[in-house]
Amino acid sequence: MILRGLWERRTLSLVVLLIAIVPIASAAVGPIYSAAARTTIARDAVKAAPLEGRGWRYTTTQGGIEAKVAAFTAGADFTGPPVLGMEASSGRPGDRRAFSLVWQDGQCRHLPLVEGSCPDAAKEVMASQASGFKVGEKIRLSAVVDVEYTPTGRKPASLTVVGIYRPGPAGDPFWFGRTLFSPTGEPSQDKADALFTVPETRLETYNVSGGQGEEGGWTDYAVVSIVADRLEGTDLAKLAAMQATAESTGRTSGDIVFSRVADTVRAVTAGAGALGVPTLLVIAQVVALGWMLLFQTVGDLVRARGAEIALARLRGHGRARVWLFALAEPLLLLAAAVPLGLLPGHAAAGVMIGALLPAGIPVTFPPEAALAGVAAMLGGVLAAAMAAWRTATRPVTEEWRRTPRRTARGWVLDAVVLAVTAVGLVELLATGLITDVSGSSSGALAVPGLIALGVALLAARALPVLTRRLFPVTRRRGGLGPFLALRQVARGPVTAGSVIVLGAAFGLATFAVSAWSATSGDYAETARFHNGAATAITVRPVEPSRLIDAVAAADPGGRTAAPVIKVPGPPQLIATDPQRLAAVGAAWRPDLAAGASLAQAAARLPTPSEPRVWVRGDRFRAEVKHDRPPEGWTMKLFVTFRVPGQLRPAQLPLGDLAGRSGVHEWNLPPACRQARCELRAFRGQPVPPEQFEDPAFVRVTVTGMAVRDQGRWRSLAMPRWDADPGRRDGTFAITMVDNQTLRPATYDERPPAVAVGDIGTRVVPGLDNAYAGPVRTVVASAAAPGLTDAGVLVNLEQADRMAYGVHDKAAYQVWTGLTDTAALERELERQGLSVVSRRHVADLTASFAGQGPGLALLLLLASALAAAALALGRTVLALHTSARRRGYELAALEASGARVAALRVALLLEQVITIAAGTLAGLLAGLVAARVALGRIPQFTSPPVTPPLPHEVAAVPVVLVAGAALLISLLAAVVVSELLLRGIRVERLRETPT
Repeated sequence: MILRGLWERRTLSLVVLLIAIVPIASAAVGPIYSAAARTTIARDAVKAAPLEGRGWRYTTTQGGIEAKVAAFTAGADFTGPPVLGMEASSGRPGDRRAFSLVWQDGQCRHLPLVEGSCPDAAKEVMASQASGFKVGEKIRLSAVVDVEYTPTGRKPASLTVVGIYRPGPAGDPFWFGRTLFSPTGEPSQDKADALFTVPETRLETYNVSGGQGEEGGWTDYAVVSIVADRLEGTDLAKLAAMQATAESTGRTSGDIVFSRVADTVRAVTAGAGALGVPTLLVIAQVVALGWMLLFQTVGDLVRARGAEIALARLRGHGRARVWLFALAEPLLLLAAAVPLGLLPGHAAAGVMIGALLPAGIPVTFPPEAALAGVAAMLGGVLAAAMAAWRTATRPVTEEWRRTPRRTARGWVLDAVVLAVTAVGLVELLATGLITDVSGSSSGALAVPGLIALGVALLAARALPVLTRRLFPVTRRRGGLGPFLALRQVARGPVTAGSVIVLGAAFGLATFAVSAWSATSGDYAETARFHNGAATAITVRPVEPSRLIDAVAAADPGGRTAAPVIKVPGPPQLIATDPQRLAAVGAAWRPDLAAGASLAQAAARLPTPSEPRVWVRGDRFRAEVKHDRPPEGWTMKLFVTFRVPGQLRPAQLPLGDLAGRSGVHEWNLPPACRQARCELRAFRGQPVPPEQFEDPAFVRVTVTGMAVRDQGRWRSLAMPRWDADPGRRDGTFAITMVDNQTLRPATYDERPPAVAVGDIGTRVVPGLDNAYAGPVRTVVASAAAPGLTDAGVLVNLEQADRMAYGVHDKAAYQVWTGLTDTAALERELERQGLSVVSRRHVADLTASFAGQGPGLALLLLLASALAAAALALGRTVLALHTSARRRGYELAALEASGARVAALRVALLLEQVITIAAGTLAGLLAGLVAARVALGRIPQFTSPPVTPPLPHEVAAVPVVLVAGAALLISLLAAVVVSELLLRGIRVERLRETPT
């Protein structure tokens, strides 16, 4: 009987089923998309992490490395096969350098061979080209000894060099961030490049280096890497557990696990946390819209069975049986809608994930998706129960009235909803109870739903009142069409519900479009400033002067490229060529810098004109006059040079001071014979006797300098000096307190700078991160290219003159306004720079959009637009159904002489007024919500300090959405009106109305 009833009402039943399927599918999309977004966040965090943050290096001296690593990675499907290795460290007789003897599985594929071959037998090794060893040479390491025991003990094993390699590219993940060799081919004086052997070497040697528990004990290790493309969002708990195990291993055993995965776990946790609450709020609002749609549609189905329910009551059935009879059809449809809705929901989520997220993200079906679908369906259950209760308790005679009595719509429910909405808005926006100190809160995403619902309720109340005000006008003019349309809008049963649904749905859609357009602009603006220019090319570290010269040679016109060195601080430091920076179109906004353009700011960062002190040769000599050192004290004199090819300065000992004057000499670094070195400073070091009463104070004056080149001495011009304020004659003091340094006065002691943030008199890091002194602010701006926090922008030449070296964490870049940088990179490579990577503004913008808040806004945008389309369709259908129920009345009007054109106008105007009112109310609510909430909703996982976010809503997307909605509404109204008019026939008056 239930199935027959569904067939009798097949059109309405099909409509109810379809409208139930769509909210269930929309609700299921959220959790599926959220799971994929978490996977995206996890994978992006792993890919962005340094090498040490993408895996673990498990080290043991107790053997059993394979079993230990297998236990460590058990259940972790996201890890790759471990790369096994072994090593021993040792010195070499007659050589001050320390050597590492290493085997790592697959090593030959990562070591470019220059001569010979890779080792394949015990005691064969491969040496670096920079080590000076030759193929066939025998090497003996002190701690690597033969197994055979001789009367004099075990002797160092004879290792045969069978191949010469050249270090591979820097950052090769195979080595897991280890410095086994210098990528520049210039090992330090105390550490040589690694020697590579085969595992069979351990079978014929012992390692007797210090710290080993027994003879023969090599250090075994395994590199376990995280395969980003296998990682999923649900693996976060396992990843954190593995890192906890790694951290506890060193405390509970003799093994050591090195890794920076803890930083990666924190990044994934922060990103997932920024996604969780916004996504939940989006899903809740989509489910709420589904409830509203189902509440009205399912109620229509129950009301359509009113006469049958009344007949069941007349037959004497009990209340429970009547209720069961009333609820049977809607509950059956809703139950069928759950699986039918989850399937297209999964498919729609797959389409969204494929379109909005990176390629390769899997589409899963988490349990939360089914729960969200069931939650959306519960709105229909509630609507069916309430409609069945009203129908079951309504007087039977009312069900058979040809024109049922109209009942006034109560204010109680609306007042309660409006009160709750007002309280929610006050708590979200005014009290700050759920707003953090930054002014942003994920809870602000609930604001558009609340505002849209409140405005929709008010619009539903205001529309009938406004139309009644026009009743007198339609009595006098306008014809029958407007007369009928306004009265039906004012008194019709579907007007209020349609306006509420449309207003809420389009309010959320308008906010979503506004928020996404504003957030996209904020992402682009932030990326533009943080990247510095259109493209930032990262190169390997070189000395600043070499970077400047290479960029000048690659771009002789000075319009395409700018050299940049970034020091993290805080405060941050950006050192660059100001004129080139302005020429390449770096990020800048005059309104943030008191109207100053970038060219004007660059002109206030001049390059110092004082010549530097350059030397070239093999030996340096200094003539000094000084006070006589106190008895028992030793005064050491040092000179500091900047050496080509080295990022750190070279300090040379010139000897001890004696008497009242002297000439002091020392050999220059070898690099100074081939290229110019720069004199940076003189300084002294007092060495006190074992007992003394007063500290020593010796004043020293440099009176002359010379350099020896090719056996001939050449005097150097004396520069202006900077040591004691007010003195420029080359005098400085050596003392235990306030020891002074004598430096050539080639730089401004308080260099001019473009300052962002509260810098004031704070010392800045300088290129060497030494925090030498404050800057002089010549332009104060709220944002500057390359700065992500408070910091300064200075002249690179000025910064290089001030610093002794360059900090290890400094980033070396070349900024350009080009997006296709292939030609520029070739020129930079030709000038000796090694390009590591490049980053475009679009790349950084995409990374911001891929964070948790951005992914949640994408979900809100897609869900809200789908809900708006569904609400529009449901409203048109409801108006069509209402008009069909009035078919008897319309036929009577036609029989009484009403023209078809007037009826067409009445039907069309009724639908246009209702749909336009709901759409415009939603548009107003969405714009108000955007103005109120945009500055409060989170957009970034970590809100940027600079630049200030404009939050500008693009008018074009909003106009397109509103215009498309109104155009579709008008077309739908025209089509529906014509269909209804074709169904109006005078012959219906002869039928018995149902």
